[in-house]
Amino acid sequence: YKVLARKYRPKNFDEVCGQKHTVESLKNAIKTGRIAHAYIFAGPRGVGKTSVARIFSKSLNCVEGPTVNPCNKCDICREISSGSCIDVLEIDGASNRGIDEIRNLRENVNLRPSKARFKIYIIDEVHMLTNEAFNALLKTLEEPPEYVKFIFATTSPEKILPTILSRCQRFDFKPLTLKEVSEEIKRIAKEEKIEVEDDVIKEIFDFSGGSLRDALSILDQLIVFSEGNKIKYDDVKKLLGLPEEKSIEEILKFIRKKQPKESISLFHQLLSDGKNPGVILDNMIRKLRDIGLQKIGEITVISENKEFASLFEEMELEKILESISLVVEYKEKLRRETQPLIVCEILLLKLSQIMGRETEKVEKKEERKEEEESIFNFVEEKKENKKEEEKQKKTEKIEEKKDQQKNEKEQSSQEKVEEKKKEPLDDEKIKQLWSVALKELKRHKPTVEAALREGQIEKIEDEVIFISFEEKFSFHKSMAEKPTNKKYIEKVVSKIFGKEYRINLILKEGKKNSILDSEQVKKIIKLFNGEVIEIKE
Repeated sequence: YKVLARKYRPKNFDEVCGQKHTVESLKNAIKTGRIAHAYIFAGPRGVGKTSVARIFSKSLNCVEGPTVNPCNKCDICREISSGSCIDVLEIDGASNRGIDEIRNLRENVNLRPSKARFKIYIIDEVHMLTNEAFNALLKTLEEPPEYVKFIFATTSPEKILPTILSRCQRFDFKPLTLKEVSEEIKRIAKEEKIEVEDDVIKEIFDFSGGSLRDALSILDQLIVFSEGNKIKYDDVKKLLGLPEEKSIEEILKFIRKKQPKESISLFHQLLSDGKNPGVILDNMIRKLRDIGLQKIGEITVISENKEFASLFEEMELEKILESISLVVEYKEKLRRETQPLIVCEILLLKLSQIMGRETEKVEKKEERKEEEESIFNFVEEKKENKKEEEKQKKTEKIEEKKDQQKNEKEQSSQEKVEEKKKEPLDDEKIKQLWSVALKELKRHKPTVEAALREGQIEKIEDEVIFISFEEKFSFHKSMAEKPTNKKYIEKVVSKIFGKEYRINLILKEGKKNSILDSEQVKKIIKLFNGEVIEIKE
C-alpha cells in the first residue's frame, strides 16, 4: 500500500497542483534551450518542490528529450520516479551538511553521467549546509561542467548565503489555495471511490496550512478512521480534535465579560475531551480574525449567536489585533514549553485584561456621558440664543447705517447735480467735459466714439448742444445721427454735463476752390505787379 501523497505524486508538469508561474517558466526554458546550471526552489513544505525537481530531471534526461512532456516509460524516467537513477542524485542537506560531503560531491562532479544526458544533483533542505560547505561549493556551482545541473530545495531561503543565491535561478513556490487543494482532494477521492463533504475539505485545508502533502496525509487518516466510503464532518472533529465553534465562542465570551475563571474551566473541559491545545488556539485566532474583518467591513456576520456578536460590536480594532498577536505568540510557546496547560492559562488571563470589559463601569460611563451631553446641549442652546440676539442687533445696526449712508449719498448726489446746473459753462469747462464724455463713450461704444470724435461743439443754447462736422466727415455725422446712437450720446452727455441736453448735428459747408487761390496765379500777379479786378454779373 502506498500513501496517497506518494501514489498521486505528479509525473509531469500538467499534473502539478498550483505553482503555475514556476511550471510555465521551466517549460519555456526547456523549449528554448535556455536551461540554467543551478536552480533554487523555495517555499513551505508539501507544495511540490521536490516533485517539480524530479519532473524537471525527467524532462532533461528522457530519451525523447529534452522535452516538456517526459514519457515516463523509458528506463531513465522510471528510475528517476523511483529515486534509483545513479545520474540523478537526491541528497538530504540535513544529514550531508558538512564540508567532507561537499568535497565528495565536487570530486564526483567531474565524472560524466553513466547513461543519462545530464548529471543532476537535487539537494533537499539545502539551507542546512554549513557555511564552510557552502563556500566549498561556490566554485563548482559557478562553473560546473556542461553536463551537470544543480537543483536546491529549501523552506528557509533566507538562511542561504547570498553568494549561493546569486549563482542560481530562484523560483518561489506559494502555499496552495483552498480552491486548488479542494480540486485535488476531490479528484483523488473520486479515484479512491470515497465521498468527502465540503466542510471536511475546508477543515483539512485549514489544518494543513496550504500544504498538499499534509492535506493528503490527513485524508489518508480519515479514510481509515471513517466508516464506509463517506467521510463526515464529525469524523474530522473526532480525529483532529477540533473543538466546536460554540465552545470557542463561549471561551471568547467569558474573556470579553472578564470572567477568566469560567474561560479556564471550559478550556480544561475541552482538553479532557481530547482536544489539542494548539488546535483550540488556532480556532480562537480564526474567530478573532473574523471579528476583525467585520470591523473593517470585509464580512457581515461573525456568528449565528446574536449575544456573542453584540459583545464585540464596541471592541476596538486595535485590541482585536493585539489579542490575535498574543494568541499567535503563545501558540509558538506551546512547542517549546513542557507545561502547555500553564501557558494556556496565562494566555487566557492576559486576554481577559486586554479584551475584558466591566459592565458596571460601562453603564456608569454611559450615564455620565448622557449627563455631559445634556449639560452640553443646555449650554450650547444658551449660547445659540445669545448669538441670535447679538446677530439680530448687529443686523439692525447695519441696516440703519446703510439707510443713513444711502440718504446721505442721495442728498450729496442731488447737491452735486444742482451745483452742476448752477455752475456756468465756459469754453475751457465745455472742452474738459466733452473730453470726459468721449472717454465714457469709448469704454462702452467705441464705434460711436470714433464717429463723434470728428465733430466739434459749436455752441450750447437752450439745452441743445450743436455739434458740427466738416463736409469730408459726413459719414461720421450720419453714423452718430442714427436714433439709437444719438439717444445713447445724449444720455452720456447729460450724465457728464450734469443736465439734460439734446444734441443737434450739423454739417459745415466747405469753401469753393477759386483760381485765384492757385500758387501759379499768385506768382504771375506778383511778377507783373498786377491787380485782380472782380467782375460781378
